[in-house]
Amino acid sequence: ATNDSVAAFDRETHASCLNEFHAADTAHVSQGSARILRAWAERVRATRNAFHSQQQLVIREATKKTRHLSMRELFRRAPDVLAALKPCWAMSPLVVSQLLPVSPPPFDVVIFDEASQIPPADAIPSLLRGRQAIVAGDPKQLPPTAFFTQAGDDDDEREEAEEELLTDDVESILDAMSTLLSSPRASKTLGWHYRSKDERLIAFSNHHVYDRRLTTFPGALPDDCLAHVEVPFEPDASWVSGSYSPEVQRVVELILRHAAERPDETLGVIALGAAHANRIAETLRLARRDRPELDDFFSEANAEPFFVKNLERVQGDERDAIILTVGYGRTEDGRMRYNFGPINQDGGFRRLNVAVTRAKRRMTVVSCFSADDMDPDRVTNQGVRMLRDYIEYAAGGGRNLGAGAIDAPPLNSFEIDIKNRLERRGLKLQPQYGVSGYRIDFAAMHPDEPGRPILAIEADGAQYHSAQAARDRDRLRQENLERLGWRFHRIWSTEWFRNPELEADRAAAAYQQALAADRSAVSSTPPPKPAAAPPPDQPPEPAPPPRRDPRPGIQPGKKIDEYSPRQLIRIIEWLKSDGRLRTEDELLGEAMQELGFKRRGTKIVAALRQAIAAAR
Repeated sequence: ATNDSVAAFDRETHASCLNEFHAADTAHVSQGSARILRAWAERVRATRNAFHSQQQLVIREATKKTRHLSMRELFRRAPDVLAALKPCWAMSPLVVSQLLPVSPPPFDVVIFDEASQIPPADAIPSLLRGRQAIVAGDPKQLPPTAFFTQAGDDDDEREEAEEELLTDDVESILDAMSTLLSSPRASKTLGWHYRSKDERLIAFSNHHVYDRRLTTFPGALPDDCLAHVEVPFEPDASWVSGSYSPEVQRVVELILRHAAERPDETLGVIALGAAHANRIAETLRLARRDRPELDDFFSEANAEPFFVKNLERVQGDERDAIILTVGYGRTEDGRMRYNFGPINQDGGFRRLNVAVTRAKRRMTVVSCFSADDMDPDRVTNQGVRMLRDYIEYAAGGGRNLGAGAIDAPPLNSFEIDIKNRLERRGLKLQPQYGVSGYRIDFAAMHPDEPGRPILAIEADGAQYHSAQAARDRDRLRQENLERLGWRFHRIWSTEWFRNPELEADRAAAAYQQALAADRSAVSSTPPPKPAAAPPPDQPPEPAPPPRRDPRPGIQPGKKIDEYSPRQLIRIIEWLKSDGRLRTEDELLGEAMQELGFKRRGTKIVAALRQAIAAAR
């Protein structure tokens, strides 16, 4: 090459630079929490020094056993110290008015999460208590409704009633802010999707709801991550409105099978209607009496416990596996009934969007009908039409988006050369692997398990150069693929042009290593867990950090007047040389201990405070 930059490219040198960048970037991110904690500790120390009366009030309230001040009154009288000690407060909008004063605004920033569910009227008290606001939410998910506040005890009537929005013009604080802050600089859309371990779990919503704006990543999961289970119609089966008894039994069977075969994967069940969810929960309770060995799986103490919920209650939840059960669908004589409860309501597609995006590893849809049973001419409601499409999508294993599928871009001559040389070495390749805008250049498939990828092979082509930052291009994309179970190999175009046979051999060797590692992982069994040692009665105290300076040769036991100001300053500087953060009172106490003083006399305190101020 005549270009010096290209001619100077060396694979090993470039890999070394990338490794150095990986380490430095990862360390910078991981140390962020330590930097924040240090800044918080420094602020606490400065605030406690500056607001001594507030500090004493908080200490008194913390040591009292009865007759505490209300939180609202305590915050009014000690706002600076409380905000410094606990800079982040989490509470629902409904209790803000009870706990926090209005003036002056006690917080710098108020953050709303799941803002699509917060009516504007409920958000106003929180907005008044901050100088700035960040509103985070998804306008394509559940809006605020009066679903749970309607009078009456009949669940079916509430589900089938027309939804009553809590506001006539603007549904949520998210909509209100979106209207007010129309400037691109005032709003930001998060584009990368991380929850799903396989993009087939999010590709349907990405196409039907988000107009393909999400950046998703192909997963290395087998083809069973998405499935449809159709329960045959039984003329003599019992029906409750919105709940088919054979479907209830089938869902319970799937739950128990999951608990027995995949106890390490969390599970949630989403039913379209409340009556259907209640019947599943009760049937499962009765079935579990004969399966006591599964009690640990269903324990409420688990980090992500098992749940059965109806559609209106699942926003914010996520589990490894989700069972979505329809319940609705047919009349007692077997005819299709196109009433699917909340899906039929205005904005029902948003509810369905929430349900189909809760799974991290696998999704199973259960219904008493197939997509072919639904007459397209009668599917006019957007939510119902989306339900039909999703059932069809799940039945196909998530491999076919139909008209929404994006054609893979054609291979260029460089990629064709890679494909030909690697296939001659026995690799089974699927070019442009994936279903969204981001695709893996080549997925090398398992030789004995068709359809199962084993290695991601990427070149530095258009996909690589389209990244807007080095962190995306050289760390995050590869890191995210490895998090999803991929093994990764990079082909550098410059090295390929110089010696394509050598680079092809390297890629083939990487494939064999990935295959060997996969077989080793499948055949090996995890070692038994060592018996946990009994916890000690008292955790050991951490060793104090060493002081950088030697202790001054100042003898304790003298009167305070016998120490010169310079000697007192040297003692203070020595105490602070360990880098620990202390309040002025704590530093004064340690100085008294070092000098042998047991009581806080007026002269002692005054002299040491002057030394502390001088040392500062």
